[in-house]
Amino acid sequence: MPVSSCTAPRCTAAAQPRDERGFILVVTMLVLLIASILAVATLTAADGDLAGSRVDVDAKIALAAAEAGINDYRAHLVLDDNYWSKCDDVPQPSAVSQAWPGTGPDARRWLAVPDSRAVYSIELIPANGASACNPASAAATLLDKTTGTFTIRSTGVVGTTRRTVIATFKRAGFLDWIYFTDYETLDPAWYATKAGGRATSPDIVGWASRSCVRYYRDGRGAQSYAGTFVPGGEPLTASCGEIRFVTGDVVAGPLHSNDELLICGTPRFGRTAAERAAAGDVPVDQVEVAAPAPGWRTTCGGSPTFAGNWTPDGPVLGLPASNGSLRRFAEPDYVFSGRTEIVLGGATLTVNGASMPFPPDGVIYVANAVCGQGYQPLDPYPAGGSTPPGCGDAWVRGTYSKDLTIATEGDIIINGDVTHTGDSMLGLIPNNFARIYHPAVHSAPGSTSCTNSAGTMDDVRIDAAILALRDSFTVDNYYCGAKLGTITVNGAIAQRFRGPVGTSGGSGYLKNYNYDDRYRIRNPPHFLDPVPGSWKIQRFTEQKPAR
Repeated sequence: MPVSSCTAPRCTAAAQPRDERGFILVVTMLVLLIASILAVATLTAADGDLAGSRVDVDAKIALAAAEAGINDYRAHLVLDDNYWSKCDDVPQPSAVSQAWPGTGPDARRWLAVPDSRAVYSIELIPANGASACNPASAAATLLDKTTGTFTIRSTGVVGTTRRTVIATFKRAGFLDWIYFTDYETLDPAWYATKAGGRATSPDIVGWASRSCVRYYRDGRGAQSYAGTFVPGGEPLTASCGEIRFVTGDVVAGPLHSNDELLICGTPRFGRTAAERAAAGDVPVDQVEVAAPAPGWRTTCGGSPTFAGNWTPDGPVLGLPASNGSLRRFAEPDYVFSGRTEIVLGGATLTVNGASMPFPPDGVIYVANAVCGQGYQPLDPYPAGGSTPPGCGDAWVRGTYSKDLTIATEGDIIINGDVTHTGDSMLGLIPNNFARIYHPAVHSAPGSTSCTNSAGTMDDVRIDAAILALRDSFTVDNYYCGAKLGTITVNGAIAQRFRGPVGTSGGSGYLKNYNYDDRYRIRNPPHFLDPVPGSWKIQRFTEQKPAR
């Protein structure tokens, strides 16, 4: 058969592929659909992120508002050191409120944060089992009787989001330092040794009380004594005694002096990084003086090492005039009169031979009866073997296992090791001297030449916080007798005048003073604070869940 033929249009149509325009439309629609789904998903996710971001921002604003409440309260404490004692009875407007238990009607006061949509409220957390802070007895209802601290809670709110922070306030106290001194000079009582016990005209002890009780920056170095012995008329000259830190001296902890340090050689102040690590990674020690920079001087080639933060131009912190306020904390059975012997026996006491439990409020007070002349450095143990029996002096030794503070109108004499067990603390607060018992036989009455006698302790250990309000922590007869051992103090020492415990000539004790870092957190019962004593934040934490 002949092959049929076709025209060009038919042949061309038969030879081409099928039209794809419908297929492309379907694909395009699918792509658009998928893109739409992805766009919706993206918008949904973005909207969720935006909501999450708002929550995060509100949480940060609420926390900032809570912190603003803490700063508000701290600012009022700076303006009025007794602001805390008013409880919530403070000038308005104010956010200061009594503590809210978290249930029932919320009566807290609120203040708005300026230029913000947040508000905050400040709650006073009662202490010692009280239900609320009472302005009539704020010390008993707000201040923790063991630590001397008080706590506030601040809540910040923005929208439905709230954050709560808690701050504990503590006064800058004597126990923030291992070594606190008001004057870096001899106690005026010790000037009797310069006269060998003889009478002088004018009286050298009286001169020292008038001329040397001043800071070096106020002219102490320019004072001089020119007098005569009575009788006899021999001349006597003297200057205000300056006590030096010398090579080998190590202050292993924080230090504060209201005066200026005198340096000879290479003493060290503050603990090294290794020592702080060994103490439990404690903070870098603050080493500060109230004197203007540089804060120390030398007359014999001084090159001190400051392992802590050296700070001149620090605050002047005054000592209370007396410890009389502690008497009101002592129960009647724990107030004694005249010479009182206290032997610490673990969880019990022996006072003047009678056994008794530790005082319920943690305070023993020893008052004066008829004291007379009191402590005489050249004759610390007069005939009869004691200071005048009417003087309010406590003789203390032994081991304690409960917190205790011993305060005296006179002196505290440490006549044996004073050690602790467990987590207990001891405060020793004499109005006058804190003294280490060192009996001696003098070559002549009033002589500075002597030999050690029976009862002298080779080494002494004292686990306590010592605060000598008017005088010093010292060693009886430190200036004479054969060289003794080492005084180890595990705690803190605060005193009005630098107290000598030995001499470079070989008498007395070496020093081994170690800071008890527990004092950063708490103190012995009712331990006294500086006057004035500024408040600082001791701890700051967030409370969850928020109030």
